[in-house]
Amino acid sequence: MGQAIRHGLAGLFRFTGRDGRQAFWYYVLFVYLVVTAISTAVTMPLTMRAAMTGVQQGMAQARDPAATQAAVMAQVSEIMPIIMVLGMITGVVMIVLLGAAIVRRLHDSSMPGAWALAPFVCQLVSLINTPAQFERVGEAMKQIDGTNPMAGFSMMQNSASASSLVGWVAIALVVWFGVRKSTEGANRYGESPFNV
Repeated sequence: MGQAIRHGLAGLFRFTGRDGRQAFWYYVLFVYLVVTAISTAVTMPLTMRAAMTGVQQGMAQARDPAATQAAVMAQVSEIMPIIMVLGMITGVVMIVLLGAAIVRRLHDSSMPGAWALAPFVCQLVSLINTPAQFERVGEAMKQIDGTNPMAGFSMMQNSASASSLVGWVAIALVVWFGVRKSTEGANRYGESPFNV
């Protein structure tokens, strides 16, 4: 696994050659885990602090669970811009870290590297839609009240689902490219792929 990670990082901007399935997926797993860990390390303390502030405000205003829940949602919605920016940054980092590896994986299955533009464009569209998506989610969070919390959560989920579909298409394309069978022996993109 370490060899696959080193190979992926060393070929960060090398769009030639081939990568086998196993090496590709080890590298994707590494990138995903690192980006997720960093994102979680930043967002969890912010979210917990906002939630605790909301609980304190709700309890100070009234000992009503509905008021407390509304205060928590209002506080969490205030940090949405920070989470949005972090999400956009991690999206760009993923594009940079995986771009060349996807191209090499496509080459391994005798496909032109230009196919990597499809998930790239989907991810880019998803990133461009992120501010509007977070604005809708933030507004929905502010409208959640304690009398019917499921209705508020449903509204919040609906406001995000259509926009995030494009991001899921990007993920599905990367999975499809990644699981394709390797071409036996040499092909027009080079000799047998790097494998671990």
